[in-house]
Amino acid sequence: MFNKSARLLSIVLMILITMLVVTGCGKSGNRFTNVAPTIAITSFEGWDNSYVAADYDTTLIYAFQQRIYWQAYDPDGVIAGYAFRILDEAGNPVASPGYHHIDNTGELTPDNLLALGKGWVIHYLPNADQTVSLDDPAARRTIWTSQKYAVINFPSADEQGNPIVSFSKFEVVAIDNRGAITSEAAWRNFKTTSPRPTCTISTTKGNPDGKVVGAGLKLRFTMKDSDLYIEEVPYKFEFKMMKTDLTAQTNIIPGTETGWISTEGQEKMNEFLLNRTSEPNLQYDTDANGVAFQQTRIISRATDMAGVVSVPDSHTVVNFKVKPGFHPETLIYPTKTYALGDYHYEDWGDDSTPEVIPTVIIQGKQRYATPFFKDSDGNFTAVHSQNMKVWIRWGWWGEYGNTAGNSTIYNGNPYDKKVDIVLDRSTHENYFSEITNFDLRFDGQPYNFPPFADFITTDPNGDRWLRIPLYSPLGQTIVLTGGQLPVPEGTLPGEHTFQVRCVDLQGEVDPMPAELKFYLHNYKAPADRSGILVIDDDVNHNTYSPENLVNEKYTAMLSDYTGTKKFIKRTSENNPGTTFADARKRNLAFSELQNYKLVIYHNDNPSTQGNLEYDTDALALYMISGGNVVFSHTHWLAQVLESVAKSGMRTSMLRYMGMPDIPKLSFLSTSLASNAFFQKAVGVLGYSDVNLQFGDPASFNSIVQSRHGLSTVSYFPTSTGETIFKLGCKPTTYAQFPPSAAQYELYNNKTVGTRKVNSNNSKVYTFGFPLSYMLEADTKTLMNTIISEVM
Repeated sequence: MFNKSARLLSIVLMILITMLVVTGCGKSGNRFTNVAPTIAITSFEGWDNSYVAADYDTTLIYAFQQRIYWQAYDPDGVIAGYAFRILDEAGNPVASPGYHHIDNTGELTPDNLLALGKGWVIHYLPNADQTVSLDDPAARRTIWTSQKYAVINFPSADEQGNPIVSFSKFEVVAIDNRGAITSEAAWRNFKTTSPRPTCTISTTKGNPDGKVVGAGLKLRFTMKDSDLYIEEVPYKFEFKMMKTDLTAQTNIIPGTETGWISTEGQEKMNEFLLNRTSEPNLQYDTDANGVAFQQTRIISRATDMAGVVSVPDSHTVVNFKVKPGFHPETLIYPTKTYALGDYHYEDWGDDSTPEVIPTVIIQGKQRYATPFFKDSDGNFTAVHSQNMKVWIRWGWWGEYGNTAGNSTIYNGNPYDKKVDIVLDRSTHENYFSEITNFDLRFDGQPYNFPPFADFITTDPNGDRWLRIPLYSPLGQTIVLTGGQLPVPEGTLPGEHTFQVRCVDLQGEVDPMPAELKFYLHNYKAPADRSGILVIDDDVNHNTYSPENLVNEKYTAMLSDYTGTKKFIKRTSENNPGTTFADARKRNLAFSELQNYKLVIYHNDNPSTQGNLEYDTDALALYMISGGNVVFSHTHWLAQVLESVAKSGMRTSMLRYMGMPDIPKLSFLSTSLASNAFFQKAVGVLGYSDVNLQFGDPASFNSIVQSRHGLSTVSYFPTSTGETIFKLGCKPTTYAQFPPSAAQYELYNNKTVGTRKVNSNNSKVYTFGFPLSYMLEADTKTLMNTIISEVM
């Protein structure tokens, strides 16, 4: 029993001793006393109390901008924040660039810090709305910060902005998690100065240098400063504006001079917008004809982060005359406007442009977007499909230019250098403005762009537009999709119109908006097609290809056909016709070709290459969709098809013609006077011979007539099509210009005419000899045979 009691007493004593130790029995003070933190500046270029005895006059002068680091320690807690301030030579707290707001009233400073004084820098509380100024009592603000360093710009200028040698003191304190503040601030003294900066003024589009400008421009300021190791960051720019008379730019018209206007607080400190409604505003210096009666003068100055102000010189002044009547000119770039759908594409991709062309992969094959075609009425057209997409790219006159020496040529080419100035619609002169917005309409209504659905502007006549900023998510391109591009039932085309106009800094819109009108046609299946379209790609020449005679020849060839026949003359350089060129010099539109059961394309003039290379896109789509084509050509066909096949391009057309991807065609000669050995096309597979016209009746070409043969003929060493005509060579015993035995052996029986029957029942006939040079009766028989096969 005793042992148990002794053990219990021992336990109680131990507990009591432990409690005495924990409660501090026998020790003065309180166990909850908070020990204040300590703080030290760890990196600096000033001097501390170890240099108090130093002579200020001989102390090193430092740059006005100093990056100051500090470190604090709390023995019984954690550091919760820091507060710092700047004092002038007299010990008064001062604000500095970057730290503009200080607590001069002490309302944000706790009592245990007020003993050291007021003027501590004010900061935003975490997650505070920083659009509310720190000098607004509604702002969520404090003097405490988690920063462990500060970049301080010590004031180094007098009240007039002149550079001086300035003495400043930096102080910093720390507070711990229980509110204890360091009893003494860590401090450093600084002796600083800054040289005077220089200022330059211009506009964002160059220095007008006395020229006329529009009633909207942006001033642009730059500052140069020679402080070593310090970035050239301005504190603010200021300017004042005045009117001067025409005799001298320094003769200020009384009552027109403004006070100094500051850029401080603007989104871009180095720019200032001036227009008719700004403050100050621009007023006209000329009449509508450009006759000046005064001029505008602007003087500027810069203040650096040390408070030092530049002095006026020739670079701080800009002069100009504000003229009414300037307007921007809007452009839609045709080379950057594309469409892509089941019936509007190409399979090769245009490598002549740096543009990244939109593509889609269908059944493992890549299809490229291509510009709209132009039909025979000059309209932009395409054949519609449900997956149709249209890309439209726009800009303005002056956006791009070609710089040569000291001048720039503006031609609206979006692949030239980005120049980004604005030229007047009427005079094409730079009026030193900028484009700010674009107004968009589609099919008579504001373009539908949900993020900017409320950005609608209405003209006095009631026209409504979607107004988007220059740098909106749309940029300068829209993509129209199938749902936005309806086509009426039946064969009527769907007409669509996109309009865009620029808005400049004046608030002026282009009075003549750029417009793209295009027509989408319903697809017409081969069974619904009828008639014959004849495309004349011959350049009129009295010797090689007389226009009227060739037309009569093709009319006669088709005289037995009683259906619809349409003859068109392809326009070529310096040779106007009935077709229109698009952005890629193409003159045929698939929307028109698809109406016909048979298309005949002829370039029978041996002196010109013709334009088949440019027309392959529409012809390929026509063949892919089951269309039937007759090609009549000369020795140029070899070069044309090789050019078409370059880099594997336009493979669809070559494939439907029965040509390999890299066709290897040959020819007798490029000159009518050499190797005039072709006298007839010898028909095979049931085709009748087609004889060259010479003798009686005589050929219209005197060289063919005198030599009794034609030389400018292509022949096909290889083809996936059927040979339907072979070269009938002049015998070696012929009286006029006969071939040698080797030449006869080389040329006789070479393939000069093929027929390719494709899996979609498209039939393509390719003749390496010009049909208009052949006997009329024979070509008529040939055409009747072809028509019987395709109709």
